[in-house]
Amino acid sequence: MASFSKVILMGNVTRDPEVRFAPSGTPIAGFGVGINRRYKLADGSPKDEACFVDITFFGKQAEICQNYVHKGDSILVEGRLKQDTWESKDGQKRSKLVVIGERLHLMPKKSSKGPDVDEDSVSETPVEEYTPSTKTKKKKADEIPF
Repeated sequence: MASFSKVILMGNVTRDPEVRFAPSGTPIAGFGVGINRRYKLADGSPKDEACFVDITFFGKQAEICQNYVHKGDSILVEGRLKQDTWESKDGQKRSKLVVIGERLHLMPKKSSKGPDVDEDSVSETPVEEYTPSTKTKKKKADEIPF
């Protein structure tokens, strides 16, 4: 039977990436992403739900994470699921699902001039009027414009 594992997550980075190196020298970056969900209960009141997911990137993308991904950034991650298993200090078997990142998209930063800006606080700068030069050569109608 065929199998398929694809995950797409968009959320906020919960901690700066920690980069370590495999014995082969391959960089490995690990960090967390928080995904928020808002929905309404049966009585109409809003309810917030948060989900925290560990993300791991390898190779060149791990280096990119180290340089450009920071706590609080909004990102979109495409990847696949992997189950990590280990034995705790007290001998119990533990496991958790992590996302192995395959693609990383950095989302635009929130601008300081968003829709909540008071219009009186925005200063207007005069715009210079454009007048074409008299030396501008006129193009023939059948010429390609580039």
